[in-house]
Amino acid sequence: MHEQPKTQQWMILATVGLGTFMSALDGSVVNAILPVISSAMHSPIDAAQWIISIYLLVVSGLLLTFGRLGDLRGHKQIYMIGFGIFAVSSGACGLAPNVALLNVFRGVQAVGAAMLYANAPAILVGNFPARQRGRVLGIQGAMTYLGLTAGPSLGGWLTLHFGWQSVFFINVPLAALALVLSARYIPHDSRLAPKERFDI
Repeated sequence: MHEQPKTQQWMILATVGLGTFMSALDGSVVNAILPVISSAMHSPIDAAQWIISIYLLVVSGLLLTFGRLGDLRGHKQIYMIGFGIFAVSSGACGLAPNVALLNVFRGVQAVGAAMLYANAPAILVGNFPARQRGRVLGIQGAMTYLGLTAGPSLGGWLTLHFGWQSVFFINVPLAALALVLSARYIPHDSRLAPKERFDI
């Protein structure tokens, strides 16, 4: 492993931490405002419940898939594609006219989140020496729990002051910023040998 300069290392950690925080935040941010969305869209609560469930199901179901794709295609490439999908789908969630489309866009958002989750640890391990990996992986874990914990409170505050759509719109500039930071600071990593294949 080629050890990166310290400034670049910590920018890599900040970028990965932001992606981890955003992914985790969106796993819980809708919890407190689900009745507001259900009422605004004139939808029964059981249909609106899928706004939460579809995100968790897609993320957990695709972690291995995108981890393997990162091994084959490069973790940085999959990670940046994940940020792009996350940003666009977050905007689409805020513009969704009904619960059915919101569920679809949340599923797409979860695809982007799975790309981030699955490749973040590999990026950290590949850019920090062994003596620092425990610390940086611990920080990444802390960002996950911070996002999960802050989600309901932040979602309620944003909804109260700016409407439920702001819960999704706020992701767009943050993901765009993270995409720029990823392009600037995360180095390209090596891929597996061409003979390695993706096992469906």
